[in-house]
Amino acid sequence: MNNTIYGYVRESENQSAETQTTAIQEYGVEDSCVFKDGLNDAEIPAYHLLLEKLRPGDTVVLKSLDRLGYTYDEMLTEWQRITKEHEASIVVLDMPLPETAGALNEQFLSELVYDVMSYVAQTRKDFKRQKQSEGIRAARARGVKFGSPSKKNPGEFRKVREEYEQGKLTVTSAAAQLNISRATFRKWVSEDRAQAAKSVENREEGL
Repeated sequence: MNNTIYGYVRESENQSAETQTTAIQEYGVEDSCVFKDGLNDAEIPAYHLLLEKLRPGDTVVLKSLDRLGYTYDEMLTEWQRITKEHEASIVVLDMPLPETAGALNEQFLSELVYDVMSYVAQTRKDFKRQKQSEGIRAARARGVKFGSPSKKNPGEFRKVREEYEQGKLTVTSAAAQLNISRATFRKWVSEDRAQAAKSVENREEGL
């Protein structure tokens, strides 16, 4: 059984279907073997149909690598799907690497491309996390605070707290009276106690 060479076209705003089709046909792929997804094909039905037809030893020709996905993670996933699950080869016309089809070291080249994409994807993620971390540190140095602003306890908190500490109110009823969560009430009680202890400590140091 002869192996089949397929072409896959995924139209986008920066790559027309016509340009991709022409390049793939010039490579030698028959028009009947070219699968095309248009701009409005969000579910990429042609691509899934292509996967159903793929057999071990077949080849998929692409104009560029990003036809497999718009993120590195997507490209990695589909590269693995085609080369590992379907045991097919991939030819990327815009990629400055030897094509995998028909080469004795086909597996090596396929894994090399995958490793390169994995490295680039991880590097981009690490760089993004690093920039975010640096940005947060710089913002904190400027006095910028992150997260939701802390609630300030209202004037009636002291009265409710006294009743709570006298055993007249439970945490639940005390929080309900102040229209806050139990966690917030406990936090306010803890902060109030800490502030009171600090005030006593400051007075004693002043003696």
